Amino acid sequence: MTGKASHYVDPSPWLPVWDGRSYARNTAHHRRYDADFLTGIDLPSTARILDVGCGCGDFTVKLAALVPQGHVVGLDPQQSMIEQAAAVALPNQSFVLGAAQQLGVGRAASELAGPFDAVVSRAVLHWVPLADHPGVLAGAARTMRPGGLLRLEAGGGDNIADVVAMLDEISARYGGPRCPWTFAFAGEYLDLLLDAGFSVADGWVRLVAQRRQFTRAELRGWLTSQCLHAYEHSMAVAARVGFRAEAIAGIDRLRRLDGSYDLTYVRLDVRAHRR
Repeated sequence: MTGKASHYVDPSPWLPVWDGRSYARNTAHHRRYDADFLTGIDLPSTARILDVGCGCGDFTVKLAALVPQGHVVGLDPQQSMIEQAAAVALPNQSFVLGAAQQLGVGRAASELAGPFDAVVSRAVLHWVPLADHPGVLAGAARTMRPGGLLRLEAGGGDNIADVVAMLDEISARYGGPRCPWTFAFAGEYLDLLLDAGFSVADGWVRLVAQRRQFTRAELRGWLTSQCLHAYEHSMAVAARVGFRAEAIAGIDRLRRLDGSYDLTYVRLDVRAHRR
């Protein structure tokens, strides 16, 4: 796999659908923390990296710049995300359409042939049900060389608690789910990592709290481009319009006493190595 060519495997049909362009316009709150995340990645310029959940590719291209003589494969279940990522990619990137649960399984096993020197994922694994995480981690281990780096970041603990409380309340009125994300805690995730064959002797598993800055317009863009989908996916189609309208109307409920629309994020932050 070379250049910007996209290679496809069947994505999981149960995933919410995002629009790559809309998502790309609403990632600034993630990009502000890229440098912090990258301090946990120390790889030679020839390394091969797998980015699980590459999304619109604006972070994946930064990984590719770290390994100019290497290669980065982006995996994402949304074709519009793959197309967006390919449009901004460097020559040492390629892409596979598929879900994190497909790592090392079936057709994805050949499309994602390793060994990779590192498996990386940002703001993705909270979309994966906790019951699937052992398989995802085991699949990541199968694609990596011994000693390879696993670098993960996702929502954890009491992430966006105020948003969840509001959306749970509105969702209940429309027959929808309660918090549809997986916000794992550090201790339970440490056990999953060790069971999957990873070591954190030279790394960490921790929760990091952040106050992320949002304007009202940015908060609306975040909700509509990448947040409400989680609730709507398992909600009756007839209920989705009302749910979305009420959620957007409720934005001012999230306004802080200081007048800002900043959100309290809590991130599950992982640096581990395959044993």
